[in-house]
Amino acid sequence: MKKYINYIKFMLPLLFMAACIEEYTLEEAPPTQEDADFSFEPTAESDNILQFTAANDFFIMNWDLGNGSSGSGKTVTGTFPTAGTYTVSLTVFNAGGSVTVSKEIEIAETDPLLLDKPLYNMLTGGAEATEGKTWKVDAGRAGHFGVGPNPSQAGDFPEYYQAQPNEKEGSGMYTDRYTFFLANFDFQMETNGFVYLNAAQGSEFSGAFDPGVGDLSAPYEAPEGLKWSIAEPEGSYPELTISQGGFLGYFAGGRTYQVVNIEENEILLRFVDQANTDLAWYIRLIPEDFVPEEEVSPEPEPEPVDPGILTLNSLIGEGTKTWKLKPAAGAFGVGPAPGSDEYFPNGQDISGERACLFNDRFIFQEGGIYAYDPVDDIFGEAYMGLEEEGCQPVANLSGTAGEAWGAGTHTFSFTEATESENARITVTGTGAFIALPKAFNQGEYEAGPPAEDRSVSYEVIGYVNEDGQEELTLTIDITDSGGVFWTFVLIPEVES
Repeated sequence: MKKYINYIKFMLPLLFMAACIEEYTLEEAPPTQEDADFSFEPTAESDNILQFTAANDFFIMNWDLGNGSSGSGKTVTGTFPTAGTYTVSLTVFNAGGSVTVSKEIEIAETDPLLLDKPLYNMLTGGAEATEGKTWKVDAGRAGHFGVGPNPSQAGDFPEYYQAQPNEKEGSGMYTDRYTFFLANFDFQMETNGFVYLNAAQGSEFSGAFDPGVGDLSAPYEAPEGLKWSIAEPEGSYPELTISQGGFLGYFAGGRTYQVVNIEENEILLRFVDQANTDLAWYIRLIPEDFVPEEEVSPEPEPEPVDPGILTLNSLIGEGTKTWKLKPAAGAFGVGPAPGSDEYFPNGQDISGERACLFNDRFIFQEGGIYAYDPVDDIFGEAYMGLEEEGCQPVANLSGTAGEAWGAGTHTFSFTEATESENARITVTGTGAFIALPKAFNQGEYEAGPPAEDRSVSYEVIGYVNEDGQEELTLTIDITDSGGVFWTFVLIPEVES
C-alpha cells in the first residue's frame, strides 16, 4: 500500500506542471473580433454623452470615438453634441497581435446645451456664426511665435525665443487662415499655396525649401472634411486637436495644441516638438478681421518708473542693512514687462510653499560689500546640479556645479537715478545674485557653475518709505529684446 501512496505523491507534481505548461503557452493567439466587442449606453447627463465599455480586458485598449477624440482603457466616455452618424472603434492588443472592432453610433438629435460653451463660442463664433470664425497668426506683435523648454520652467511662454513682428515674412505662416465651425465641428485650413514647418519635418512634405527665415516651407493644400475637437483633462489646459491633414501655423509633427489662453480676439497655443520633446512651441492667433493696436518694431524702451528717493544711505542704512523678499503676491515673479508676474506665478502668493526663498538675506554694507545668507536652506533646481527641486538644506549644494550659489561675500555698486534713467544696483562675484541665482542680464543659467566674477545689474523700478515702512522693487531683463523680466520686491529685515 505504501508503494502506491508514494507513487501518487511522485506523480502529483508532474501532473501540476503539465497543467501549467498547457495553460501558459509560449505562443498566444491573436485576439478575435468577438474579443474586442464593446457596448455603449447614454449617461444620466445627456443622451448625447455616451459611455463605452469593452467586453474584455487587455493590456492595451485604444479607442477612436469618431468625433475627433480618443481614449484608452476598458471604459471611456464620448460627447457627441450634434446629430449624426459616428464610427467608434476599439483596438485591443495582446502578445499575439491586435484586432479592431468598429460600430456606427446614431445620435438622433443635437443637444444645444453641449454646444453652448464659452470655449467653443470664442473659438467658432457660436451657433449664430454660420460661416465660422477665421483666425490668423498675429504677425505684427512681438512673441507671436516662439519656443521654450518642455516641461516649462519659468511659466508657459516662449522662454527661449520670441519672434519679432513680421520676422517670418515669406514663410507661408502669415498667409494661412484657419476657420472653425461649431456645426459638425468642421475645420477649414486655407494655405494659400504653402506652409511653414519645422526642419525635422521636411521629409513629410514634397518640395520643401528654405524660405530664408529659418526652418522650411513647403507647397501644401489641406484636404477637405477636416474636423476639430477639444478635450478638457482635469488639472490641465484644454487640448485642441485638428484631424489628420490639418494643423495650425507651424508644423512640428503634431496636431494637438494646449490652449494656454483664449479670449474673443486672441488664442495662445502651446504644442510639443515631436522631433525633440524637450521643446515646446507657442503660437498666437487673432481673428482675421481683428486689427490689434499697432506695435513698433523694435519695441520702445519702457518709460522709467519713478523709483522714489532711493539713495545709497537708504540701501545700506547706518553701515549694514539686510533685505528680504516681501512675503506677498507679486514679490517674486516673471512676466513680459517690468513689475509683471504674468508668466509666473500670475498673482499667486508663493511665500508659503517656497518659504526657503523668503527667508534669504541680502546684506548691503558700506565699502561696497555685499553678502548673501541663505539661512541654512535654499530653493534648489536642476540647473544648480541638484537632483531634487524644492526647499532643501543649503548643504546639498556642496560638491555640485552650483556650489558657488550658496552663502558668500561679494561686492556691489549703486548708481543713483537721473531724470531719464532709473537707479541700478550691481552685484559682482562668482555666484553673486539678488533673489534668484538663475537670472542674469540677457540670459538664464541652464546649468552650473556660474560665470566667474560675473556682474549682474538690477534696475530699481520702485522705492517707497512711508512712516519708516520701506519697500524696494528690482527688475532684471533676461532677454536682449526687452521681452521677459524677473521682478523682486524687497523689504528690510526687522530686528527682533
